Amino acid sequence: MRDNRRVALTPAGRALLPSARRALAAAEEGRDAVAGVRGVLHGHLHVGAIQTLGGVDLAASLAAFHRAHPDVTLRLTHDTAPALGRAVAGAELDIAFVDGPVDRARLRPVHLGRDRLGLAVRHDDPLAGRTAIGLDDPGLRDREFVEYRRGSALRAQIDAACAAAGLARRVSCETENMQYLLECVRHGLGVAVLPPMAVRAAADRVRAVPIDPPLRRDLYAVVAAGRPPTGAAQALIDLVLAARAPEAAGPRRSRGGDEPGPAAGRPTSGGA
Repeated sequence: MRDNRRVALTPAGRALLPSARRALAAAEEGRDAVAGVRGVLHGHLHVGAIQTLGGVDLAASLAAFHRAHPDVTLRLTHDTAPALGRAVAGAELDIAFVDGPVDRARLRPVHLGRDRLGLAVRHDDPLAGRTAIGLDDPGLRDREFVEYRRGSALRAQIDAACAAAGLARRVSCETENMQYLLECVRHGLGVAVLPPMAVRAAADRVRAVPIDPPLRRDLYAVVAAGRPPTGAAQALIDLVLAARAPEAAGPRRSRGGDEPGPAAGRPTSGGA
């Protein structure tokens, strides 16, 4: 549908779009299968990721992937875990790296490891010398917090944990960018609950105090549940599993296959 200012899909076109994307993805999978038999990957790989992945060094894995498969063009998109999950299920992304929980009805996950979240404070903050802190600690009741954006899986987990501990946070600033969130903490705008990898970029000025009892988040690579991963997506999963930081894995737990170990290498149905 066209007017004098823009071109837009008709209602029928919008209804057809998901099926068209799936058909295109299926055609690309066929080409990947043939290329995989020949030992060569080519084409495009559209990757989605949350802004901080803890022990998963996605940039290093993408660089290793490019060295191994130089004929594949990479594209990286950042968003919240729920938005990335919807994009993978709708064939807008080939693969995404997210924190849990995962919509297992639409996504097939590979468990990559676990982060232990900490309280990020300025290096000269009175709390910086603590070896650990609970979210129910009286010292947090009058503190101001810098918060990551609403709608993210990380924010939802932090909100739930604080509510369970009876901590009503006073929010001084909310940001959509993890780097700026850390800068706000560094300049004294407030404290924040963050993954450890986010704090490392300013370790000289910001300290992460471990939260006790531990507050952890699970990290996953996800592909669509209704189709196998493309050859390129599977190659990237294998690289990430091979290169992930040992501390990110944490203790393994048995959940009937919900958290496959590194040897699994392939997306699982995760399904009950």
